[in-house]
Amino acid sequence: MTQLEHLDEIAREAWQGNYARTGVLSSGERRYVALASGRMRELCPDDSIAYAVDMLEPGWLAHMIEMWRSTAQPKD
Repeated sequence: MTQLEHLDEIAREAWQGNYARTGVLSSGERRYVALASGRMRELCPDDSIAYAVDMLEPGWLAHMIEMWRSTAQPKD
């Protein structure tokens, strides 16, 4: 499993409101999970979306778009 596949797995859990595995993430990994899962408010409350996107590692945004483009955002 690649690093991004691992982060996607954690993002799916976060999307459902389970943040148990986010505590050990680096700040960049946490931003990726927050953006992918639509949980910016819960996981990165001090970051804007624009800042979080700008801080992603090269290639991470393209991967996120490919993996998450048709996924609905959480309703709560």
